[in-house]
Amino acid sequence: MKNILKMLAVAVLCFSQSAYAKEIAVLLPVNGPLTPFEKAELTRQAADGFSSKFELMHGDEVERFVKQVFQDESKKKDCDEANCYRRIAARYHAEKIVALHVTQVEKGRYLVTSHLYDVPTGEMTSSQKMECTQCSFEKLKVLCKEIAQRLSEAK
Repeated sequence: MKNILKMLAVAVLCFSQSAYAKEIAVLLPVNGPLTPFEKAELTRQAADGFSSKFELMHGDEVERFVKQVFQDESKKKDCDEANCYRRIAARYHAEKIVALHVTQVEKGRYLVTSHLYDVPTGEMTSSQKMECTQCSFEKLKVLCKEIAQRLSEAK
């Protein structure tokens, strides 16, 4: 009887841990007219915004791998973004790819867009867009975190 109870307890513990495990997602390098320092800061803010929903893979190593994958794919006759996403996801055991793009519309005005791509289905599952007027870099950081949180909630 003790062994059955122990096995039941272990099974419940394993199930509860997997039931609450976060999905793994890869954050592509932030794209836009920014310095490397600014991109790194915005990446940190976005990662913080996504952290409640995902175990997020990002950083220098991810950035190098993503660049290499897109370079390799661009050399092919039928270049396919979905193939890039599948390779990236496979490397990090992820099911989601997240992209964050910053566009400078005019001086002091930025448009921030973020997309959530589901690798198994090959579909864009969610997208968010926000504009920042009279935008300082500090406001842009807050906006990136906010858009990441909204995208996480919309999933």
